[in-house]
Amino acid sequence: VPSIHRMLYSLELSCFYRARFLFSSVFVLCFTVRALPTMSHTKLVYGKDDVLFGAIERHQGNKPFGTFLDAGTGVHSLRWIATLGEKGMTEFTAVTADANMKKSVENETRQLGVTGNIAMGNWFSETEPLVFDEMFDTILCDYLVGAMDGFSPYKQDLMLPKLAALLNPGGRLYIVGLQPIPDRVDDPAGNIICRVRQVRDACILLAGHRCYREYPSDWMERQVENIRDLRLLETNKFPILYRHATIVRQINVGRSKFQLFPTPELADSMAKVLDELEKESLEATQKSPNGAITLGFDYVVCAEKIATNGGNDEL
Repeated sequence: VPSIHRMLYSLELSCFYRARFLFSSVFVLCFTVRALPTMSHTKLVYGKDDVLFGAIERHQGNKPFGTFLDAGTGVHSLRWIATLGEKGMTEFTAVTADANMKKSVENETRQLGVTGNIAMGNWFSETEPLVFDEMFDTILCDYLVGAMDGFSPYKQDLMLPKLAALLNPGGRLYIVGLQPIPDRVDDPAGNIICRVRQVRDACILLAGHRCYREYPSDWMERQVENIRDLRLLETNKFPILYRHATIVRQINVGRSKFQLFPTPELADSMAKVLDELEKESLEATQKSPNGAITLGFDYVVCAEKIATNGGNDEL
């Protein structure tokens, strides 16, 4: 059964803004997980309520999460990670984005009962690289690679090897991503989503900004297979439902760029295009039996670092 696209974590451009400063000024938070009486359980996100995090929990099975690195965290993933103490997570390190996200994450850590210290770093800086002195049993790469093109282009192929180097033998790497939206599909309703993506990205470019670039699941799988001490275990795919409100948020991203266009006339012309797409998307979702347009999928790629004993792989 297709799952409603969770929160704003995929096509939603909030993922784009969430990672806006991820590779220019990264904050690192190291947390020890502990349950407090004041924890707000209503804010927690459990795997049973989130299809992607639920898939990770199923892959993990009875294997303890141990020391955990969230390579590009946000409030939603933090609310899930806060539940993993009962699943064997002993320590949590998070990398998050700009000052506003830092404040949000700090607020969540207080409310959820996780504590720690904050430091600054950069994944790919030549002068101030992000360096860890520890290894991790579990690493989450949650829509991270797709966000890189806007702010750290041409280094996507370096991200997974960097994370794999931080993984303990026998540890798991979970990669969450969005299958790229195609230029065109045969389904008229689905084609509306394709056109919205095209016009939204055109607005971003006309404003002088960079678009983010999602990578398909088979690209991620090839990256994993090219890392000598990683073993690809499984990939799960989850169809996405786009409701009208979700589509309008994407349209509004385009509209938010108008003030940066070269001329007012160009902005006026693009506004008419987006207005028509909003009208078409409303009609299409109203005609759909479930009130949504189905197109593409999110995916979870599960990989494991091969444990070695005297130079011989333990398969």
